[in-house]
Amino acid sequence: MGMMDSMMGAFLGRMSNEEKEEMMGKMMEKMMSSFTSEEKQKMMEQMMPKMMEDVNMLDMMPKMMLTMMPKLFGEVKALLPEEAQKMDLMEIVPKVMGPFMSAMLANVPAEKMVDHKEKLMTKVFERPDLKKAIPLRQAKMMPGCMKRMMENIPYEEKHPYATHILEILVKNGSANLSDEEKSDYKQRLVAVLDAGF
Repeated sequence: MGMMDSMMGAFLGRMSNEEKEEMMGKMMEKMMSSFTSEEKQKMMEQMMPKMMEDVNMLDMMPKMMLTMMPKLFGEVKALLPEEAQKMDLMEIVPKVMGPFMSAMLANVPAEKMVDHKEKLMTKVFERPDLKKAIPLRQAKMMPGCMKRMMENIPYEEKHPYATHILEILVKNGSANLSDEEKSDYKQRLVAVLDAGF
């Protein structure tokens, strides 16, 4: 095994990064073609924890969000077979992201995900443009996320979460408001609560 490692090291040492990437791409294509979908998903579930062990997600994720994600949805079709390119991205993305999300949710503890998310957003919000743009976009996206979540979580999870969200809406939502704005804000929240039951 030691001799094989030495030979492989010497062989790879003579290759450029581009040659290594090309070789890896060909190897992966041949290797993965022999696996079933179930085997690929199992491999992903086993590999995810190992892949994340020494990765600084706080440095990696902002770079991915700012460089890879804007290009992903436009370029993903070009990576697929010709027939698949005719499919709608709304059909493709869940199939691509589904195994990844399943593996991540199964193998990464919720507390760790929350902690990383908070640290990540602190770093992202250091950019003035994102500090303004992200909350405005989240305000558009979050209602749909919350609606799906509240319809699909059990009551014992639902009421603590709803109470916590109400506390945030009252405390953080009224911060930096004038007395007149606070009064109007409170009336609007109370009206929603009264009308919702």
